[in-house]
Amino acid sequence: MDVAKRITQLRTEKNITVNKLANLSGLSQGFVRQIELDNQNPTVASLSLICEALDISLSDFFQESEPPDRQKLINKLNQNISCLTDDEITALIKITDSMRLKKSKTPPQAAGHQI
Repeated sequence: MDVAKRITQLRTEKNITVNKLANLSGLSQGFVRQIELDNQNPTVASLSLICEALDISLSDFFQESEPPDRQKLINKLNQNISCLTDDEITALIKITDSMRLKKSKTPPQAAGHQI
């Protein structure tokens, strides 16, 4: 596994800058940058701090399988929802309920035929 690429991948998926990752992990920005550039290997302790800052367990860090595209979308939606006000979340729930109800009223498509 390419640890440097994995850190960069996780950081960019979460829209976190190197500087923010350094601040969240308590490591220096230069050290984090050197790790991402694959110029330095993190210790288990520093990797644990990075994982904690990225809100991921060490075991999840080492799972190389990509989450399905649907899971990425759900993760992104969860990130976006966390920034909303209660009123905005309520409005979003109404929108998704409406979409779900509309979908349940749509007759199933015949196999092999798309509209």
